[in-house]
This record gives sequence, structure tokens and C-alpha cells, in this order.
Amino acid sequence: MNMNVLEFEAFDNLNTEIIILNADDFSLVWLNDSAKAANWIEDSTKFNGKNIASLLDEKTSNQVIAILRKAKKDSNSITRRDFVITHKSGLVRTLDLTISHSDKKNLIFIEAVSIDNLNKIIDSTRNFSTQKIAAGFARTLAHEVKNPLSGIKGSAQILKSKYVDDFSKKFLKIIEEETDRLNEIVTKILTPAKKPSFEYFNLHETLQRILALTNAESQNNLVIEREYDPSIPDIYGDKNLFIQALINVTQNAMHACTEFSKKPILGIKTKISYHQPINGKIHSTLAEIEISDNGPGIDPDLKDQIFFPMVSGKENGSGIGLSISQDIIRIHGGAISFERKDNQTIFSILIPISSLNSKDVKSA
Repeated sequence: MNMNVLEFEAFDNLNTEIIILNADDFSLVWLNDSAKAANWIEDSTKFNGKNIASLLDEKTSNQVIAILRKAKKDSNSITRRDFVITHKSGLVRTLDLTISHSDKKNLIFIEAVSIDNLNKIIDSTRNFSTQKIAAGFARTLAHEVKNPLSGIKGSAQILKSKYVDDFSKKFLKIIEEETDRLNEIVTKILTPAKKPSFEYFNLHETLQRILALTNAESQNNLVIEREYDPSIPDIYGDKNLFIQALINVTQNAMHACTEFSKKPILGIKTKISYHQPINGKIHSTLAEIEISDNGPGIDPDLKDQIFFPMVSGKENGSGIGLSISQDIIRIHGGAISFERKDNQTIFSILIPISSLNSKDVKSA
């Protein structure tokens, strides 16, 4: 294969790691300076012809080779977010990978973005004046929202005293609880920023509250399937933030299946997971929450950006819900991902059961 490496030199100006492979045997053709600096290979001057599998441990190489084969077969671009790789040297990193196949040049392009580097880039590119404007707008909006909340809660309390049947009380209780939660969120916006308030709380009680709200919004036009693992201990985190993260995911799932399925089904499953890597650290014990729906799935054109701000698959969606959920889950030391399987969209959330307990977290 005759390759002019000069055409690849433009990649040296990128902060992201670029690895170019021969599509026939997955041997290295080119690494940009960022990839060399990231220690993909010990001697960066002697990479030509080496198979990418030889740079990774056995488990990671098997996973990567499978993705490369799929990209080549489908002639498509494949993205894997929060993908954990273990280099041959033992170094463990969490990357966002984008793998593309060029049939014309018979090459495979791998773009790797370190999660740590991505966070630094995001932090460094935030514009202070834009933040100031956004903060001012948020406070103005919060003032406008706060006053009606008292009226909503007061009206609910009056109705609760008039209607004594259990059915009415159930939904009036939801109105009161959610009004209190919204009032707390508004109060936080109007007061100086402070650290999240961490405490131990029961995961399944929290999920029941969220499902009651979701079911009420669907006007009971929703089948909810629960499968809880009773062995999960209390979670340590900011309960209200955690509720907000899960509400964003469950309501997205609810809208997806109620709008497009004749028999909408929302599934909630919890279980214990062991020795899972998040951002380069192995957590010994984690709570895993799976939220599934039988809607049409996420637009393939959006699947690689679904957690980005202002990206939405809904016509009138704001595109901030899942982005906020990801931020909140990361505050709790966790991770969120999704997949399409058996005609279901499944969002998976991993939360270290003792995320702030250093004895439960070790470097991979």
C-alpha cells in the first residue's frame, strides 16, 4: 500500500489522539503526536507495521479488534463512549473512541479522546461572560417560578382536605412532594453555589417516588416492570440531585414508548455489579440501574452526541436533560451509557456504593 505520510501531518496539530491502521491486517500506519505522547507504543519511532492488538492487553485487544472488524464490514463510523482500555504497559485509561473506515484508502482511522483531557478542554473553553449571562437568566427565571409554587402547593393541600379517597390522595401527594423538590431547586439557584449535600438514602424508595411521578405524567398509560435487588445497601449521595438525574432518564424513556408504542413498557432493574472500571479506577462494588423502554430507539445520527448539551431526539426537546443527568452521575463518581438491545433502549447507570470511601476505590 503506497501511502504518503505527509497527508497525515495535519493530524499532529490536533489535541485528540489519532491512530491510522491498515484495514487489511490492522497494522499501524501512522500515530499523531498526541497519540505518541499518550504512550500507545513504547518507541514512537518504531511503530510502522505493528498490529494494534500488540499494544493492548488481551481483553482490550479482543474488544478493539471486534469493533474494527464491524467498522470495516459496515463501512461506517462507530463511537464508544467511556471505553476503558488497558495498554500493554498496564496503563488503564478511559477514552471516547471514534472509529471510521475509509474504503477508498483501505484505512481505518481511530480518534481517541481522554476523558480527563476532555474535561480539561471543556473547563478551559468555558466563557466567563456567557456563564454570567446564563446565571443571571437562571436567577430571573427562578424568581418567576418561585411565587407560583406556593399557590400550587396550597391548592393541592386544599384539594387533599376535600377529597379523602386514596386515589386522589396519591396524586395530590405527588404534587406536594414535587412542588417541595422544585422549590428546593429554585432556592439553590437563588443562593450562592455550594457543594452537593451528601447523605445515605434508600435507592429503591427513591425509584418508587420517581416511578409514581412518571406514571402520573403518562396518565397511567404505561406498564412499569420492576426488578429490584434487595441486597443493594443505601447509596451515599445528594438525594435531590440523584432524583433529578433519574427523572430526566425515566421521563425520556416514558415519552419514547408512550408516543410510539401501542403497549408502552418502562422497565427498571437494579443489581449489584463488581469490579467495574470508571474513569480509570476499579470500583469493587457498585449499584447498577437499568432503565429500559420499548420505544423506537435513539436516532442513529444522534447516538454519539446524545449526552451533549442542546442535543435532542425530540422535536421540541431542550436537549439538556441527559447532559445534566450525566453531570450529576459523574459528581457521584458514576457513569451512564446506553445500548439498543432486543427492541429496547436501555440506559445503564453505575454508581459506586461507597464512592467517597477511598477503601472502596483503587487505581486500575
